[in-house]
Amino acid sequence: MLLGVLVLIINEKWYLPFINWYVSTVHCHTPFGYSGISVMWYSIFVGLPLFGAFIIGVFSIPIGCKGLMHKQFPPKGMKVYKPTKILRGWRGNVKSIFFLLIPISLILFSVWGYFQATDLLQKVPNDFDYSVCENHPLY
Repeated sequence: MLLGVLVLIINEKWYLPFINWYVSTVHCHTPFGYSGISVMWYSIFVGLPLFGAFIIGVFSIPIGCKGLMHKQFPPKGMKVYKPTKILRGWRGNVKSIFFLLIPISLILFSVWGYFQATDLLQKVPNDFDYSVCENHPLY
């Protein structure tokens, strides 16, 4: 509970104010020499789904592959927390494929997001208020 309160305080005190500040002044930034707007769009539409696919895929891809190789779910040697009925045949394959489809769908979503971010960069308005960039204390 103490860790949860600490995360909440960090979120409210530093993280959300930083994100709000960055989004309101995104046109002022050039991280790594790229436009701040393009970094924001690509990180939202491509980076976040790829990060999620990596985090989920580390755990689900080996389970799905082992399930398909052993033709059962849960695969042989997988630890379960309670007595679990072993699914064989098409039901075991469907469950194993489902474990593989989660990260694959996130990767496909990031490919779709790449094209969406590219389209959104073509629609960026040119009338930004650059006075915000000069008056902020972090510059």
